[in-house]
Amino acid sequence: MEVVLLNSSMMPSEGLYILRRVSREFLAELVADAHRRGNLRSYIGYPETAQHVERIARVPIPVNRAATQLPDQCLIAICKLKYRVADPGAKGKLQPGEDDYEYYVATHDCNHLRWRIVNDESQPSQAA
Repeated sequence: MEVVLLNSSMMPSEGLYILRRVSREFLAELVADAHRRGNLRSYIGYPETAQHVERIARVPIPVNRAATQLPDQCLIAICKLKYRVADPGAKGKLQPGEDDYEYYVATHDCNHLRWRIVNDESQPSQAA
């Protein structure tokens, strides 16, 4: 399964998501394994975050500012700052420390039965 690497816990496309906090070591192993298998796609948009993931996973992480595209089913590896940068002009200039990050793994599935039921607009409204 493809692993998509993000620097925020967002939901960029329709589907069912399940999010879980993980350890730094778990995320590093997941990213390194996906890289070795050729199944890693990075949407890390900031050089500082990409460099941090490179240090912990010991694999190259490209910076990618393109709009995130998720396959129908994938794992999402998330390395994000624990806080929001107060001044948007400081993005890209900030030098976060190793302990300024938190890590998550999410699953994304737009073919899951529950998602199809929720998304079926032909069903009668329950609000009537």
